[in-house]
Amino acid sequence: MKTLSFLTLSLFVSVSLAAQTSSGTLTANGKKTPLDHVVATRDKEGKVHVLLSNEPVTAKQILDHSVDFDLSGPDKTFSAVQVVFDKDGEIISGNFYSPQFKKQNGSFSATGMHKFEGKVTASSVDGKLFMDKEDDFFGSTYIYSAKLSVPITQPKEEKPEPLKGKALPADGGEPGKAYRAYLKTIAGGNAAQIRSAVSSTRSKSISDKDLKEFIPMLQAMAPKNLKITSGAIDGDKATLLATSKDGTETMNGTITMVKESGAWKVEQESWKN
Repeated sequence: MKTLSFLTLSLFVSVSLAAQTSSGTLTANGKKTPLDHVVATRDKEGKVHVLLSNEPVTAKQILDHSVDFDLSGPDKTFSAVQVVFDKDGEIISGNFYSPQFKKQNGSFSATGMHKFEGKVTASSVDGKLFMDKEDDFFGSTYIYSAKLSVPITQPKEEKPEPLKGKALPADGGEPGKAYRAYLKTIAGGNAAQIRSAVSSTRSKSISDKDLKEFIPMLQAMAPKNLKITSGAIDGDKATLLATSKDGTETMNGTITMVKESGAWKVEQESWKN
Protein backbone atom coordinates (compact mmCIF):
# COMPACT_ATOMS: atom_id res chain seq x y z
CA MET A 1 0.00 0.00 0.00
CA LYS A 2 1.24 3.51 -0.79
CA THR A 3 0.42 6.79 0.89
CA LEU A 4 1.19 10.34 -0.22
CA SER A 5 1.62 13.79 1.37
CA PHE A 6 2.33 16.90 -0.78
CA LEU A 7 5.53 16.43 -0.17
CA THR A 8 15.33 6.75 -4.14
CA LEU A 9 18.69 5.44 -3.93
CA SER A 10 21.24 2.68 -4.19
CA LEU A 11 23.90 2.98 -1.50
CA PHE A 12 26.13 1.47 1.13
CA VAL A 13 26.54 3.14 4.48
CA SER A 14 29.16 2.95 7.20
CA VAL A 15 28.84 4.87 10.44
CA SER A 16 30.52 5.28 13.81
CA LEU A 17 29.51 7.09 16.95
CA ALA A 18 32.10 9.75 16.21
CA ALA A 19 31.22 10.33 12.55
CA GLN A 20 28.10 9.25 10.71
CA THR A 21 28.88 8.69 7.04
CA SER A 22 27.34 7.01 4.04
CA SER A 23 28.24 6.43 0.42
CA GLY A 24 26.11 5.47 -2.53
CA THR A 25 23.48 6.93 -4.83
CA LEU A 26 19.84 7.86 -4.92
CA THR A 27 18.08 7.03 -8.19
CA ALA A 28 15.02 9.20 -8.92
CA ASN A 29 13.51 9.31 -12.40
CA GLY A 30 16.73 7.82 -13.73
CA LYS A 31 19.02 10.39 -12.12
CA LYS A 32 21.59 9.20 -9.60
CA THR A 33 22.64 11.47 -6.74
CA PRO A 34 25.58 10.72 -4.41
CA LEU A 35 24.55 10.30 -0.74
CA ASP A 36 27.06 10.68 2.09
CA HIS A 37 25.01 11.48 5.23
CA VAL A 38 22.91 9.35 7.59
CA VAL A 39 21.14 10.02 10.89
CA ALA A 40 18.72 8.12 13.14
CA THR A 41 16.56 9.43 15.97
CA ARG A 42 13.66 8.35 18.17
CA ASP A 43 10.50 10.42 18.67
CA LYS A 44 8.45 10.75 21.86
CA GLU A 45 6.22 7.84 20.85
CA GLY A 46 9.20 5.52 20.56
CA LYS A 47 9.28 5.37 16.77
CA VAL A 48 12.72 5.39 15.14
CA HIS A 49 13.36 7.62 12.11
CA VAL A 50 16.28 6.80 9.79
CA LEU A 51 17.27 9.31 7.11
CA LEU A 52 19.90 8.88 4.39
CA SER A 53 20.64 12.02 2.40
CA ASN A 54 23.04 13.98 0.21
CA GLU A 55 23.20 16.86 2.71
CA PRO A 56 23.81 16.93 6.48
CA VAL A 57 20.63 16.68 8.57
CA THR A 58 20.24 16.72 12.35
CA ALA A 59 17.92 14.70 14.57
CA LYS A 60 16.12 17.94 15.44
CA GLN A 61 15.46 18.72 11.77
CA ILE A 62 13.85 15.30 11.36
CA LEU A 63 11.59 15.61 14.39
CA ASP A 64 10.51 19.22 13.75
CA HIS A 65 9.81 18.43 10.05
CA SER A 66 12.39 20.90 8.72
CA VAL A 67 13.22 18.20 6.16
CA ASP A 68 9.76 18.70 4.64
CA PHE A 69 9.49 22.48 4.96
CA ASP A 70 13.01 23.85 4.66
CA LEU A 71 15.20 21.30 2.87
CA SER A 72 13.10 19.59 0.23
CA GLY A 73 11.45 20.92 -2.91
CA PRO A 74 11.68 20.89 -6.71
CA ASP A 75 13.87 24.01 -6.59
CA LYS A 76 16.24 22.57 -3.92
CA THR A 77 19.15 20.11 -4.15
CA PHE A 78 18.09 17.87 -1.24
CA SER A 79 17.70 14.14 -1.99
CA ALA A 80 16.97 11.48 0.62
CA VAL A 81 14.95 8.52 1.82
CA GLN A 82 13.44 8.33 5.30
CA VAL A 83 12.03 5.20 6.94
CA VAL A 84 10.14 5.05 10.25
CA PHE A 85 10.16 1.94 12.48
CA ASP A 86 7.63 1.24 15.23
CA LYS A 87 8.58 -0.01 18.70
CA ASP A 88 8.72 -3.58 17.39
CA GLY A 89 11.17 -2.69 14.63
CA GLU A 90 8.57 -2.90 11.86
CA ILE A 91 8.51 -0.30 9.08
CA ILE A 92 5.34 1.78 9.27
CA SER A 93 6.09 4.66 6.89
CA GLY A 94 8.63 6.13 4.53
CA ASN A 95 9.37 9.37 2.67
CA PHE A 96 11.25 10.00 -0.56
CA TYR A 97 12.85 13.35 -1.44
CA SER A 98 14.34 14.54 -4.71
CA PRO A 99 14.15 17.66 -6.91
CA GLN A 100 13.45 15.17 -9.72
CA PHE A 101 9.98 14.57 -8.22
CA LYS A 102 8.61 17.77 -9.74
CA LYS A 103 5.03 16.50 -10.00
CA GLN A 104 5.07 15.75 -6.26
CA ASN A 105 6.62 19.13 -5.33
CA GLY A 106 9.90 17.46 -4.40
CA SER A 107 8.72 14.72 -2.05
CA PHE A 108 6.13 12.06 -1.30
CA SER A 109 5.38 9.43 1.34
CA ALA A 110 5.17 5.79 0.39
CA THR A 111 4.81 2.52 2.27
CA GLY A 112 4.54 -1.12 1.26
CA MET A 113 7.70 -1.41 -0.84
CA HIS A 114 10.32 -1.09 1.93
CA LYS A 115 12.22 -4.19 3.00
CA PHE A 116 14.49 -4.46 6.04
CA GLU A 117 16.97 -7.16 7.00
CA GLY A 118 18.65 -6.33 10.27
CA LYS A 119 18.05 -5.14 13.82
CA VAL A 120 16.73 -2.03 15.56
CA THR A 121 17.97 -1.74 19.16
CA ALA A 122 17.68 0.89 21.86
CA SER A 123 20.86 2.55 20.63
CA SER A 124 21.32 1.76 16.93
CA VAL A 125 19.96 0.53 13.63
CA ASP A 126 21.98 -2.09 11.74
CA GLY A 127 21.17 -4.00 8.58
CA LYS A 128 19.92 -3.42 5.08
CA LEU A 129 17.02 -1.32 3.75
CA PHE A 130 15.95 -1.93 0.18
CA MET A 131 13.25 -2.35 -2.46
CA ASP A 132 12.85 -5.52 -4.50
CA LYS A 133 12.34 -3.57 -7.71
CA GLU A 134 11.91 -0.07 -9.12
CA ASP A 135 8.51 1.43 -8.37
CA ASP A 136 6.45 4.21 -9.94
CA PHE A 137 4.43 6.94 -8.26
CA PHE A 138 2.30 9.15 -10.51
CA GLY A 139 4.92 9.08 -13.27
CA SER A 140 7.97 9.27 -10.98
CA THR A 141 10.24 6.22 -10.69
CA TYR A 142 12.42 5.40 -7.70
CA ILE A 143 14.43 2.58 -6.14
CA TYR A 144 16.91 2.23 -3.29
CA SER A 145 19.08 -0.26 -1.44
CA ALA A 146 21.10 0.61 1.66
CA LYS A 147 23.37 -1.20 4.09
CA LEU A 148 23.60 0.80 7.29
CA SER A 149 24.90 0.89 10.85
CA VAL A 150 23.91 4.09 12.64
CA PRO A 151 23.59 5.18 16.29
CA ILE A 152 20.26 6.60 17.43
CA THR A 153 20.75 10.16 18.65
CA GLN A 154 18.38 12.52 20.42
CA PRO A 155 18.18 16.29 19.92
CA LYS A 156 18.39 18.57 22.92
CA GLU A 157 15.03 19.79 24.18
CA GLU A 158 14.42 23.28 22.87
CA LYS A 159 11.50 25.62 23.01
CA PRO A 160 9.86 25.95 19.59
CA GLU A 161 10.81 29.13 17.76
CA PRO A 162 7.95 31.65 17.59
CA LEU A 163 6.29 32.05 14.23
CA LYS A 164 7.69 34.94 12.24
CA GLY A 165 5.40 37.93 11.83
CA LYS A 166 2.22 39.24 13.44
CA ALA A 167 0.05 36.73 15.27
CA LEU A 168 -3.19 35.76 13.54
CA PRO A 169 -6.51 35.48 15.39
CA ALA A 170 -7.56 32.10 16.80
CA ASP A 171 -9.37 31.09 13.59
CA GLY A 172 -6.41 31.92 11.37
CA GLY A 173 -7.93 35.12 10.01
CA GLU A 174 -8.12 35.52 6.24
CA PRO A 175 -5.41 32.89 5.54
CA GLY A 176 -7.32 30.41 7.71
CA LYS A 177 -10.55 31.19 5.88
CA ALA A 178 -8.82 30.64 2.53
CA TYR A 179 -7.41 27.29 3.68
CA ARG A 180 -10.85 26.08 4.77
CA ALA A 181 -12.22 27.13 1.39
CA TYR A 182 -9.45 25.12 -0.25
CA LEU A 183 -10.50 22.00 1.70
CA LYS A 184 -14.05 22.49 0.43
CA THR A 185 -12.83 22.60 -3.17
CA ILE A 186 -11.01 19.32 -2.59
CA ALA A 187 -14.20 17.74 -1.22
CA GLY A 188 -16.06 19.01 -4.28
CA GLY A 189 -13.52 17.45 -6.63
CA ASN A 190 -13.43 20.29 -9.17
CA ALA A 191 -9.89 20.37 -10.60
CA ALA A 192 -10.14 23.96 -11.84
CA GLN A 193 -11.27 25.21 -8.43
CA ILE A 194 -8.52 23.26 -6.67
CA ARG A 195 -5.94 24.76 -9.01
CA SER A 196 -7.25 28.28 -8.38
CA ALA A 197 -6.94 27.78 -4.61
CA VAL A 198 -3.21 26.94 -4.64
CA SER A 199 -0.21 29.15 -5.38
CA SER A 200 1.08 29.60 -8.91
CA THR A 201 4.22 27.66 -8.02
CA ARG A 202 2.23 24.70 -6.74
CA SER A 203 -0.18 24.88 -9.67
CA LYS A 204 2.64 24.73 -12.22
CA SER A 205 4.08 21.61 -10.59
CA ILE A 206 1.26 19.33 -11.78
CA SER A 207 -0.51 18.85 -15.12
CA ASP A 208 -4.30 18.85 -15.56
CA LYS A 209 -4.25 15.12 -16.26
CA ASP A 210 -2.23 14.27 -13.15
CA LEU A 211 -4.31 16.59 -10.98
CA LYS A 212 -7.55 14.87 -12.00
CA GLU A 213 -6.03 11.47 -11.25
CA PHE A 214 -4.74 12.79 -7.93
CA ILE A 215 -8.06 14.18 -6.63
CA PRO A 216 -9.29 10.95 -4.94
CA MET A 217 -6.05 10.76 -2.96
CA LEU A 218 -6.28 14.44 -2.03
CA GLN A 219 -9.79 13.81 -0.77
CA ALA A 220 -8.71 10.76 1.24
CA MET A 221 -5.83 12.64 2.85
CA ALA A 222 -7.61 15.94 3.52
CA PRO A 223 -7.56 16.82 7.24
CA LYS A 224 -10.70 15.94 9.20
CA ASN A 225 -12.16 18.05 12.03
CA LEU A 226 -9.68 20.83 11.34
CA LYS A 227 -8.69 23.11 14.20
CA ILE A 228 -6.27 25.99 13.65
CA THR A 229 -4.25 26.36 16.85
CA SER A 230 -2.08 29.37 15.97
CA GLY A 231 -0.64 31.31 13.08
CA ALA A 232 1.31 34.36 11.99
CA ILE A 233 1.38 36.66 9.00
CA ASP A 234 4.54 38.23 7.59
CA GLY A 235 3.83 40.41 4.57
CA ASP A 236 2.47 38.23 1.77
CA LYS A 237 3.27 34.98 3.60
CA ALA A 238 1.34 33.35 6.43
CA THR A 239 1.90 30.21 8.48
CA LEU A 240 -0.92 28.23 10.08
CA LEU A 241 -0.45 25.57 12.75
CA ALA A 242 -3.39 23.18 13.00
CA THR A 243 -4.61 19.81 14.18
CA SER A 244 -6.75 17.21 12.45
CA LYS A 245 -8.52 14.37 14.21
CA ASP A 246 -9.85 11.27 12.49
CA GLY A 247 -11.14 8.74 15.01
CA THR A 248 -8.50 8.40 17.73
CA GLU A 249 -5.60 9.65 15.60
CA THR A 250 -4.53 13.28 15.89
CA MET A 251 -2.40 14.86 13.16
CA ASN A 252 -0.35 18.05 13.49
CA GLY A 253 -0.18 20.27 10.45
CA THR A 254 1.81 23.26 9.24
CA ILE A 255 0.34 25.16 6.31
CA THR A 256 2.13 27.87 4.35
CA MET A 257 -0.11 30.41 2.60
CA VAL A 258 0.98 33.10 0.14
CA LYS A 259 -0.89 36.14 -1.09
CA GLU A 260 -1.15 36.43 -4.86
CA SER A 261 -3.16 39.14 -6.66
CA GLY A 262 -4.81 40.03 -3.35
CA ALA A 263 -5.97 36.48 -2.53
CA TRP A 264 -4.52 33.93 -0.11
CA LYS A 265 -3.40 30.68 -1.76
CA VAL A 266 -2.11 27.38 -0.37
CA GLU A 267 1.63 27.11 -1.00
CA GLN A 268 2.57 24.03 1.04
CA GLU A 269 1.21 21.81 3.81
CA SER A 270 2.45 18.88 5.83
CA TRP A 271 0.59 16.62 8.26
CA LYS A 272 2.29 14.31 10.73
CA ASN A 273 1.03 12.12 13.55
